[in-house]
Amino acid sequence: MSAPAVTRVRARARGGRTSEPRLGGPFRHQPPVRSPVPPGAFVAAIRQLLRLAPDPRPRLSALLEAVYGAERVVLCSSGTAALQLAIRVAAAHAGEPGPVALPAFTCYDVASAAIGAQASLVLYDVEPSALAPDLASLERALRVGARVVVVSPLYGIPVDWGAVQALCDRYGAVLIEDAAQGHGAAWRGRPIGSLGAISVLSFGRGKGWTGGKGGALLLRGAAAGAHARVAEELAGTSAFVEARVVAGSLAQQVLGRPGLYALPRAVPWLHLGETRYRPPVPPAALPRAAAALLQASKDAADREAARRRANGEFFRARLDGIAGIGVPAPPPQASPGYLRFPVLVRGGAGALGPSALLRRFGVEAGYPQPLSELGPVRGRLATDPGPLRGATALARELVTLPTTSLLGDSEKHGLLRLLDRLRR
Repeated sequence: MSAPAVTRVRARARGGRTSEPRLGGPFRHQPPVRSPVPPGAFVAAIRQLLRLAPDPRPRLSALLEAVYGAERVVLCSSGTAALQLAIRVAAAHAGEPGPVALPAFTCYDVASAAIGAQASLVLYDVEPSALAPDLASLERALRVGARVVVVSPLYGIPVDWGAVQALCDRYGAVLIEDAAQGHGAAWRGRPIGSLGAISVLSFGRGKGWTGGKGGALLLRGAAAGAHARVAEELAGTSAFVEARVVAGSLAQQVLGRPGLYALPRAVPWLHLGETRYRPPVPPAALPRAAAALLQASKDAADREAARRRANGEFFRARLDGIAGIGVPAPPPQASPGYLRFPVLVRGGAGALGPSALLRRFGVEAGYPQPLSELGPVRGRLATDPGPLRGATALARELVTLPTTSLLGDSEKHGLLRLLDRLRR
């Protein structure tokens, strides 16, 4: 969208026009994230379901070792399961026992993983302007005894890993890189997921590169020695689980397009677009069908990531500096993956328009509460976190925009018009 076009959009808004941006049809709904799976991948997954091909998991592990520079890989049933194992490994390698430090604003599954690992918790604040750890708050968590720290880059926005690692090293703490939302992102030329001695990936349906479900624990250095023990802890998979992976992934690809996404979005029990705390479950192995889908969709996922990055830069160029809008800035030498495009909106999502309109555009609010307000987390806190001003502000004001390759030019223009309301 050229600069003159942006000016015309703003002029129309100031001129009093109240018509809503058009989507091209009454049923078109933009999905929040697209994780493409090519049709041929389902053939490979069905062959695994019927046990007509060799187990693809060893090849997938080798692929992850090569892409992310890992020494050992443990393939898990979900990213939450992988993080649960990561916390156990980190606690065993910490110099002394202590609570686990979590970001106060993050996916609720991070808290579920820590609770599943039977950890006591401390929380550190998150800086809204960068979606990164507030280093002063993190240091307070380290001073009260945290010796395992989880860092979760949100929406594919890298953090300054060097600064966080240096702070943890001063206290002898083990740092876990939770790269669940990091597909397509990099820091200093290294992909997110390759930075820590212990890293976690997620292959859920909304993570950009998907196997329908799944996750991976990546181990390096001294932590790599825990590979065999951790792998033995994983429960096996059943034919029913394998079938659910294939059926769920196929449904996602069919219904996760703008012309049909309104159908699943309208089903209440699917809880699409909702943030819910899910109690932890025992970690299990990655299904063979999920591994087959992952291998066969890698190239498509990388192409999608390139489109997300381009759309993210489109929004950054046009929204940065607009009154009423804050755009979190990545650190120097970072390449965001833009799983979603985060903005801080004065007045929150409600300032942009009716919730039904926002859903049609794929606009979603961030996590509605800091972790400190979740009952299961409060019961595990080793100390009062005190005021968490950054996390509270993010829960109130963070809104995310879709960046998928399915986002049309008219929808980009419409999203700019929605955000332009804050200038009136």
